[in-house]
Amino acid sequence: MPLIEIKGASKGFGLPGNRTEVLKNINLSLNQGEFVVIVGYSGSGKSTLINLISGLVKPDAGEALIEGKKITEPGPDRGLVFQNYSLLPWLTVEENIALAVDEVFRDWTKEQRVAHVKKYIEMVKLTAAAHKLPKELSGGMRQRVSVARTLAMQPKVLLLDEPLSALDALTRATLQDEISDIWRENLTTVLWITNDPDEALLLADRVIPLLPTSPATLGEPMVVDLERPRDRKTLNHDPKFKKLRTQLITTLLDAKGRTKSKTSVKLTMPDILPEDLTYVNSLQFLTRSGPKRRSDNKREEVEVAV
Repeated sequence: MPLIEIKGASKGFGLPGNRTEVLKNINLSLNQGEFVVIVGYSGSGKSTLINLISGLVKPDAGEALIEGKKITEPGPDRGLVFQNYSLLPWLTVEENIALAVDEVFRDWTKEQRVAHVKKYIEMVKLTAAAHKLPKELSGGMRQRVSVARTLAMQPKVLLLDEPLSALDALTRATLQDEISDIWRENLTTVLWITNDPDEALLLADRVIPLLPTSPATLGEPMVVDLERPRDRKTLNHDPKFKKLRTQLITTLLDAKGRTKSKTSVKLTMPDILPEDLTYVNSLQFLTRSGPKRRSDNKREEVEVAV
């Protein structure tokens, strides 16, 4: 049985008559310990899809399941890492993580919870910054705290909604490698959302394109059978990586192209003629009656005596 399963799910927003359908007929399954990445254009419905699994939204049709049970609300078995860190600014690194640990593991002793928090701070290499506030951290360090806080809850599935999109390229590459290493050590089931094909192929066991078909639907999964650990320098010269990358990008571009439509629009030119600026500095220009209109140029017949 898959750990996570979505069956025939559709989701839209708005009232009847002014409703936008975002997702249609979504079918997805995640197995225990699998790393799956969904790639799609911005605004295509990726966050809505991950929110169906987190329980933050409910499908209009179909269902989302975890271990065969219907998902009806958020829960600690599904840890969600947001794009914007979502840290409490008045709490330190240690306190932000402890807040989640204290809530999930209430029956543990204080010593157990303190040791657990320390373990995950070390895992994301933030021991030296444990007593700092979020404002004293870089963007990459803040996202490490967010990942550590979510992992410390020991969820059955880790959901990451474009977690690195706000970071610079070098920090992003570093965190990609670190999160990949953490995943290989813990084998937590991961669903990662991104708009970066290279990031997807670097991290995933399977990559699934979210096709911008309005409403969006999932394309055919691509198995990424590249040896781990993956080195980005080596991948750039790997024929298998190049083939997968071309296939993924072509799939997304083709789907985008099919959504374009042509329409005919009748344009009406403005009913104003250009100004005569010959006498721009004269009194005649200042006392002009206003712009001339095309409709004022009427054809008239006059009689002339010869």
